Amino acid sequence: MNRFDTIAYNNRLRKVPPEQKVFFSFLLLLIVMLGNRDMQTVIIIWLAVWIVWYARVSWQVYVKALLLVSAFLCVSLPLLIVSIDHSFHISVNSSNISLVITLCFRSIAAWSCLFFLLVTTPFTEFLYTLKRMKVPSIIIELLFLTYRFVFVFARAADELHVAMKARSGGNHWRHAAMLIFQLIQKTWLYYEALSFALRARSFSGEITYVQKEGDVLCKRYLFEAIIGVVMIVLLGVIGGELL
Repeated sequence: MNRFDTIAYNNRLRKVPPEQKVFFSFLLLLIVMLGNRDMQTVIIIWLAVWIVWYARVSWQVYVKALLLVSAFLCVSLPLLIVSIDHSFHISVNSSNISLVITLCFRSIAAWSCLFFLLVTTPFTEFLYTLKRMKVPSIIIELLFLTYRFVFVFARAADELHVAMKARSGGNHWRHAAMLIFQLIQKTWLYYEALSFALRARSFSGEITYVQKEGDVLCKRYLFEAIIGVVMIVLLGVIGGELL
């Protein structure tokens, strides 16, 4: 997460207005949800070009993230094909293979939309954009706290891992159980510290986000995005199937 956060602040699309990137990502995500497999394939390839070529994100980072998502899909999606009855007989439902392939393409395409947003837009700017879009504040605050909790959790896990290695900790399951317990305990302490810090600063219940000024509408990327979206929609119309 720290690496993705660093990339979001140092990519070549950094100066593009966050509203432009958020709207672009959400529009493509909507097309992914409603479109067919051909449209989803084009979106995957097109966003890969935006991420690696336009944003100049390292292709190694993109490939590693894609492999991680693919591994998760390889573990979860086959469960829709394989079934086990009460006698523990394993059977394969061939009628669901097409459904699994469709879900795989849709999942990777949806991930591409969100990954593009992750590596090109700092999270604070994303939240500020949501606020300008009149998204309910409770949703924005939940996103902020979840994002903060991920960093707290990762920091606590890293500190405990280093401490265990320094004390010649082993790989026994008991050590893993102890590590998990301490991780939860340490994360809770970090959460309490954050709560005390907010109270000490007279937190009123509303999180204020800093507005980034100086962004100018990028006509080149806007033009390319419009042309690309129109061509993808036409692809679905010509194919005679949007779903």
